[in-house]
Amino acid sequence: MLIYDFQKREKEPLYEFLYRCIKEDILSGRLKAGTRLPSKRELARDNGISVRTVLGAYEQLIVEGYLTAKEKRGYFVAEVEASPVRRSPVPEFPPMYQEDQWFVDFTSNTVMCEQFPFSTWRKVMREVLSNGGQELVRRADFIGVKELRQTIASYLYRTRGMEVSPECIVIGAGIEYLYERLIRILPRDAIYGMENPGYRKIPRIYEDAGLTWRCIGMDENGISMESLIASQADVIHVSPEHHYPLGTVTSATRRQELLNWAGEKADRYIIEDDYDCEFRYRSRSIPALQSMDRRHRVIYMNTFSKTLAPSIRISYMILPEKLMARYIKTTNFYSNTVGSCEQYALARFIQQGYFERHISRLKKRYFTLGQLLIQTLRQSTLLPISEIRGGESGTHLLVRVDTSLTDVEIKWGARQQGICLSCLSEFLQETAPEYEHILVLQYADLDENTMQEAVRRLGNIFTQW
Repeated sequence: MLIYDFQKREKEPLYEFLYRCIKEDILSGRLKAGTRLPSKRELARDNGISVRTVLGAYEQLIVEGYLTAKEKRGYFVAEVEASPVRRSPVPEFPPMYQEDQWFVDFTSNTVMCEQFPFSTWRKVMREVLSNGGQELVRRADFIGVKELRQTIASYLYRTRGMEVSPECIVIGAGIEYLYERLIRILPRDAIYGMENPGYRKIPRIYEDAGLTWRCIGMDENGISMESLIASQADVIHVSPEHHYPLGTVTSATRRQELLNWAGEKADRYIIEDDYDCEFRYRSRSIPALQSMDRRHRVIYMNTFSKTLAPSIRISYMILPEKLMARYIKTTNFYSNTVGSCEQYALARFIQQGYFERHISRLKKRYFTLGQLLIQTLRQSTLLPISEIRGGESGTHLLVRVDTSLTDVEIKWGARQQGICLSCLSEFLQETAPEYEHILVLQYADLDENTMQEAVRRLGNIFTQW
């Protein structure tokens, strides 16, 4: 397909402008010798011009030796010597946004690219493309491809003890997108509760949507019921399997208290974020809160971005039947935001056991990597460490340091060492002294070859002041 901007021709005849554009593309090398050009009708249709205009341009190019015409085959670029003729160069602008480059990024919460099962994923994609029919190009169901929803329901039953209907599963491109869709079907005047400290993107979503939200404190058993009740929240976001960033596992008693709280009033809901339930290393995963729910008040959310790759933007939520009916009624005109081909590929990837084998490999790697990082931190003679927490689940550690530096000074010192670093106090909406001087070290994307140097640079933060 060749498309040209005919608004730039000014007073030049159409066929002369087209002739000049094609000639410049040939001389500049954009159109290589032997390239077959579109037919007269195709080029006319694509550019909104007449066939006669195209014919005039092609004939002039043939006369000058830039094109050759082959009977019943079409028009082809002739062998001509390339020249330095160029169209006016497009002005270069500095990038509007550019990622910072770090020696180590301890805030990265995604799997290393090297861990992605490229060959297996390629094989599955080929199978889908070879065996798939028209369903691959048809518009997918707005809540997601049924085969993937059925596969997820089966997987959750095997691994999390959850009995869910595929008809209550919604597929979407990322948790943020699903969250935005979710809040549209919850009561507009609802007060939302957020764990404090907690996942920083959630309050931003609330604020962007103009919602009222409250901070809910944490204790050793999970989210504080006293703080939750005092907040007068109607909807609460929790991560009971493995809280981020504290790493707290919500106790069985606290889980039941949460479910009782939700059942006390109509339109109270719990949003269960099960973001890294797969990564528990020395014990089995704790049953999901959703599997204990008998009052249909738990909204379950999870993603494959953490377990496969951030570029595979496939996440899902499971809605209680009441909310699912509301979702279908109000959202059925939206298109699904994930490509059908990727959804069918993921379904097959799970069905054939590849996903669980991939998770098994990741668990071994993350456990080994976490233990190695703990050992390296403890061997450091520069880091003033007083406590290390984590390593039994998830992919981050909490490292408390004994220092007079503020958390802002620690982060600034880390930047000077080429390290991107978060402190626990950054995850708070309200300050609390007990959360200061604690480093949050994500190691999912950490390379063992740079670990020693990364820890050495961390130590430099506390010796350069």
